Amino acid sequence: MLFPEDKYFTESQPNGDFKRLEIPYVYRAEKFHFKYNDFSKQFAYIYASRLQEIARLMKDRIKAKWGDKYPVKQLADLKEESQEQCIIIGTLFKHQELKPSILREISEENQLVPQPPRSHYTDDSDILILEDALQRIRLVGKMNVHTIVTGVVCAVLGYEDSDGRFQVDDYLFYECGPQKSLQPLECSPLVVLISGLNQNSPNDYSLPMELLQQWIFGNLEGFGQTCDWEAASIVRVIIAGNSIKATVKPKSNLHNRPSTDSDDLVNAVKAVDSFVYNLSQSVNVDLMPGEFDPANHMLPQQPMHHCMFPKSAPFRTFRGVPNPYACEIADRLILGTSGQNVLDISRYSKIEDPLEALKMTLVWSHLAPTAPDTLPCYPYYQQDPFIIDECPHVYFAGNTNVFRTEVWHGSGGQSTRIICVPSFAESCTVAVVNLRTLECEPICFKVDEFDHAEE
Repeated sequence: MLFPEDKYFTESQPNGDFKRLEIPYVYRAEKFHFKYNDFSKQFAYIYASRLQEIARLMKDRIKAKWGDKYPVKQLADLKEESQEQCIIIGTLFKHQELKPSILREISEENQLVPQPPRSHYTDDSDILILEDALQRIRLVGKMNVHTIVTGVVCAVLGYEDSDGRFQVDDYLFYECGPQKSLQPLECSPLVVLISGLNQNSPNDYSLPMELLQQWIFGNLEGFGQTCDWEAASIVRVIIAGNSIKATVKPKSNLHNRPSTDSDDLVNAVKAVDSFVYNLSQSVNVDLMPGEFDPANHMLPQQPMHHCMFPKSAPFRTFRGVPNPYACEIADRLILGTSGQNVLDISRYSKIEDPLEALKMTLVWSHLAPTAPDTLPCYPYYQQDPFIIDECPHVYFAGNTNVFRTEVWHGSGGQSTRIICVPSFAESCTVAVVNLRTLECEPICFKVDEFDHAEE
């Protein structure tokens, strides 16, 4: 469970009569580990550090798009009478009447006006506000409020009108940092992405899970594969959260966490331990926590404690990793989450497609812009670890409703394979990424699908 001191090593695990590929691996998720447990700070610090860092990164992008024609100003320097076009860099705040409020929830508990339950909180009355280090101003003009969420840093071009609002003529996001050039590979290493196992008992082994294991072990050769997609080429399995099945017992809408009974939780953890134990004898396995798993609720979620996995922990091939998680495999940067960021974006905007939400987090250069406003996170005050300052080659989110994948192209020439990994308990589907070509295919282990493939 503990990370080796040498972060650069090779992956090679024999299984049966074949040997897996030897592929370099580098752990890149150090910034998601808690260095201090200080919860006394205000969340304003994380917004301040986010704005300061992204504003610094955006200077070259601003110059490339608008040149030196328009001055970059602070809100305090605006003058209504001049209406001079200028550039303002700030953090967007989305005022939403339907957004959950702790005051409304207290009113509910005191049997005052009840609020109807909602899964989405967008409304035509929503407005956008831009905040810099000192002031805030309402935005109007060429910016769609329904495709934005609170916490996004952007540069807007426009002027302050006579009503004290900022008329937006154009706007710019950072769109990720630079991306390392891909080096050609002679082999085709595969990474398997799984999420949503939803285990709830020590022997909760469905037939699709058994088929998945046998495929990884190399006992189902030719199933759902071409010549490049062989079991011996699988170098790592990443389990992206929600390995534990939880019973949701909502008490409120704001920062509510589903719960599990203690006996069910113990049994579910035993089931996950047995599953990972089997896989770890053959391949490297990274286990990320998710919304329902026994880990801290706020982002970044820390690795689940190794004491919960007594069978798997002794294996060097098994490791608990945080959520979000980043690593380099075969010199390809892989970045992903267990899906809370994508789900929260869909709640507070009209970006309902999880693939589109993933794209927008790359455009916004931030893994979880709605944290800490509507998505709980640690109160960082020196840096914001969720800023995407280096563009990944593979970017995924777990626990989505369907499998989706696409290649995102950034304005700076970046190219990223983005993947929505569906819940395995619901779809029996995993995502398999070929690191040589960055192609991605879903492989379904439903019993009827398997029987059809055999025919």
